Amino acid sequence: MISARSITKSYGDVEVLRGVSFDVESGTIHGFVGPNGAGKSTFLKSLVGVVRPSSGELVVDGIDAIERSLEARRRIGYAPAETSLYHRLRVGELLDFAIRYHPGSDKARGLELLDALGVPVGRKVGVLSHGMKRKLILSQAIATNAPVMILDEPMEALDPEARRIVEQLMHEEASAGRTILLSSHDLFSTQRLCSRVTFLHRGSVLRDGLVSELLSGRAGRLHIEFSADQHSESLPKGAGLEWTGLGASWQLRFDRPLGEVLLLLGRLPVSGIRDDAGSLEDLFDNLYDQSEVSA
Repeated sequence: MISARSITKSYGDVEVLRGVSFDVESGTIHGFVGPNGAGKSTFLKSLVGVVRPSSGELVVDGIDAIERSLEARRRIGYAPAETSLYHRLRVGELLDFAIRYHPGSDKARGLELLDALGVPVGRKVGVLSHGMKRKLILSQAIATNAPVMILDEPMEALDPEARRIVEQLMHEEASAGRTILLSSHDLFSTQRLCSRVTFLHRGSVLRDGLVSELLSGRAGRLHIEFSADQHSESLPKGAGLEWTGLGASWQLRFDRPLGEVLLLLGRLPVSGIRDDAGSLEDLFDNLYDQSEVSA
């Protein structure tokens, strides 16, 4: 549904995108992850025709998104990270304006979404809070009924209930066949939602693959709370064990069978354990730490 091949973008001597290549399959939620300044927003803006790449090929739903950007844009429901909107319009007016050029748009659906998210349709956009503007942007992206949705930081500034609703909506839209490219710093939501993820670093793809495959074989990580303060000398030592922490709160990274590790912990005054093995956040930290060391 989305195909990028060797996409580059430079502003003068500054390279923002450096040969970005990856695919987003139809009917999936695909994560797009990277630190600030990695080039994520520039790439997303290239997909919707706001930025023209310096070189490369970009295809959206079979349309050349560089040479036929307007036609490709009509196949995309876009929720940008920025919430700079037409402040003098009312919410319902902005919804109508944002979706009217999409051939299959559904204003009634957009109004239902706004109501479910608690956004007052008659209020002027300029007086909405940041979180309310985010809900409005998401509602119009869904209401376009476009086959592709590009969501840039969709969870930012949302309250917990709104996040739950939005995650459910994304699952429903993907199940109905829509393709979602999700850019987010919220790695917990990304791991829950996405079947595949692309990591971007300094304008280049650092890693791309199925979440299940990227996390398989990862070293384990336990967050352990003890009922009394511990010193590093009192904690189990050996190959494949690495402790960090202080007092009663410690973190253990291990490259051994979990059952063996739990036996080693059996003699200690453990009051609580949280298993973070195989988290996308842990993978993110390791990938970018390694890339900084090798840079």
